[in-house]
Amino acid sequence: MSIKRQVLFSFLSSLTITFIISVFVLYAVFSRTTESRVIETYNLIYESYKKLLKREEEIIKFLPSIPENGKYVYFKVEDDKKGCLSNSYYRLAVSNTYYGLNKQFSESCYFVGVSVYEVLSALREFLSVDWIVYYQRDFISDVIPVNELDMFMKDKMVVSDKVIDRFSNNDMLALPIDIRGYSVYGGLTRRYILVEAPIVDNRGLSIGKIVLSKEISYIYKETYITLITLVIYSILIYLFASYLLFRVASNLIERVILLKNITLAIEKRDFSVLQKIEKLRDRWKDEVEELKQSVYSMASNLRDAFDELEIKNKELEKLAYYDPLTNLPNRRFFFDHANLVLENSKRYKIPMSILIIDLDHFKVINDTYGHEAGDIVLKSFADILRKNIRQSDLPARLGGEEFALLMPNTDLEQAKIVGERLRNELENSRIVYQGQEIRATVSGGIASYVDGVESIDELLRRSDEALYRAKEMGRNRIEVYEVRK
Repeated sequence: MSIKRQVLFSFLSSLTITFIISVFVLYAVFSRTTESRVIETYNLIYESYKKLLKREEEIIKFLPSIPENGKYVYFKVEDDKKGCLSNSYYRLAVSNTYYGLNKQFSESCYFVGVSVYEVLSALREFLSVDWIVYYQRDFISDVIPVNELDMFMKDKMVVSDKVIDRFSNNDMLALPIDIRGYSVYGGLTRRYILVEAPIVDNRGLSIGKIVLSKEISYIYKETYITLITLVIYSILIYLFASYLLFRVASNLIERVILLKNITLAIEKRDFSVLQKIEKLRDRWKDEVEELKQSVYSMASNLRDAFDELEIKNKELEKLAYYDPLTNLPNRRFFFDHANLVLENSKRYKIPMSILIIDLDHFKVINDTYGHEAGDIVLKSFADILRKNIRQSDLPARLGGEEFALLMPNTDLEQAKIVGERLRNELENSRIVYQGQEIRATVSGGIASYVDGVESIDELLRRSDEALYRAKEMGRNRIEVYEVRK
């Protein structure tokens, strides 16, 4: 076999092996990618369901009295040896299944909960998730009184050791529901992810399950289409690369033959070929190395430029959304976020409050101690704000000595407690500037979302009215906006 054929055979063999390995690697990578997307879908479904339950649990915790109507129900708890304190749990009733917790009202202990099916309906509306609820047959008699058992079993399906209560559509009956964690079910054209949510009673026993289902065929379809596209693309590259390798190998062999002819000429003492050798030496002299160095130099310059650009972008973003003195969000960030929270409160009828705070006599502090001292007071109050609020709250400096605090899921009474805590913290804080102690106080106004509030501007106007009243009443106080009837 000639050297030309040997080189071509070696190149093509290496390329073919590389192509086969690449296909397997692509398949492995896309399998992992698909699995990751399935896990992300599982986490999205499960965490969304848990967040809906957690939201209802937080609302129940702050109910001031027994709910007389609405979506929350209550049952009196008898002979509870653990007292009225308990974690949240599921409670089965004849007509419904509830999720909630025990809560003390007066001298009695009550279970207060919300229908699980309302939560599941909300989950289905937002994520297009279907569901089915079933109980273990052996546990039914433990949680349902004997005289209510027949009524409880009415209109329910019994399959083996499971009692199926309700489901979002009939297709759920065809899916395997006895799963742990999550499972993927289906064939090549249609697949579903099944997510388990145990139904745990007040004893900590799993008496049944809620199985959540979502079609994820699109994940596999996208993966298969992308994989097939890349394989076809790889085949085209393989053919094109084979052609290029053939050309490169041919050129390489021609150079080898030329060198052989030169050596034969020298053997015949034909020194006229020395000029050709010099030309070949000049042609091959470090051109690839020079190109590599040029590319390396260009890449280094580009990397430095992009790093600098990223730093500048971060600095610009911070300047756009954060106050440089206090490092608190600025007015723009506050309004962008506040509008989203207000829309959420309007949609789901959950409370939210805004506290507007002004430093009292701040101009006097600046005139007396200087602007540098005023900046220290502003930063001190910003630190107090950060240390005395929840992670979900949003503090901001609106400008000058004016601050704001957005408190989602907080009613007027709770917001008043927060405002008084902030006021008291600043009043009792010790701010020292150049050996002089500066005493600072704040006045604040609070307004909470109620029906009829259509914009953040309206809520801020109400907070400003309450703030104005606090200043009129002597400052160093927190006032709330009272809705005029």
